[in-house]
Amino acid sequence: MSDNDVKSSEESEELELEPPKSKRKKLKLVDDSNAGILYMSRVPSNMTVKVIRDLFSSYGEIGRIFLQADERRISQRKSKRFNEGWIEFADKKLAKRVAVSLNNQIIGGKRHLKWRDEIWNLKYLPKFKWTHLNERLAYEKAVHQQRMRTEVSQAKKVASFFKDNVEKSKMLKRKKVKTNLEEREWTFSQKETETEILSSEKHKRTKKKKDSLAASENTELMKSIFSGGL
Repeated sequence: MSDNDVKSSEESEELELEPPKSKRKKLKLVDDSNAGILYMSRVPSNMTVKVIRDLFSSYGEIGRIFLQADERRISQRKSKRFNEGWIEFADKKLAKRVAVSLNNQIIGGKRHLKWRDEIWNLKYLPKFKWTHLNERLAYEKAVHQQRMRTEVSQAKKVASFFKDNVEKSKMLKRKKVKTNLEEREWTFSQKETETEILSSEKHKRTKKKKDSLAASENTELMKSIFSGGL
């Protein structure tokens, strides 16, 4: 057996050992002209698109399903829940019968299911097509984006106003300090010269001498007064 034959046999064995790739099931689109839409005004707790599809598929062919997420729980980083939903049936007559028979009825099911004791809130939407839902969702998305842009713009304006006020306050403070420095009166004391020092000492000695003479005169006067009295 040649080397090429060995390599080809090894490659074939490796190819046979690879697992087959799983094929995804494509969603079958229903005929819009005959389709009927059910509206769920309240989605039961912990229900997902898969659960709803499994439950309603027992009544007939199901097309598209859309559940509106609760934005408040998403913003609070809580477990995902849904507010409302839309279910597309291939037959609008069947959709109407399902809505009439299940609306305000207990869902039921196994005991461990959280939605077991909850009630269906279903309504058939006559003349409502999936394109109408797409248009509504697109409009709500545009409104949400516009609101977000407005809020961001308003926040930027507030931040800019606050920053300008801070800068203005700092500038006024610097200006006030500068004005106070300019208006302050500066006084300087010059060191006495030698002549002024000698004159001051002479003045002190003269004053001391005068005070001494005045004191002695007062003493003599007092003596003369008291001695004369004796």
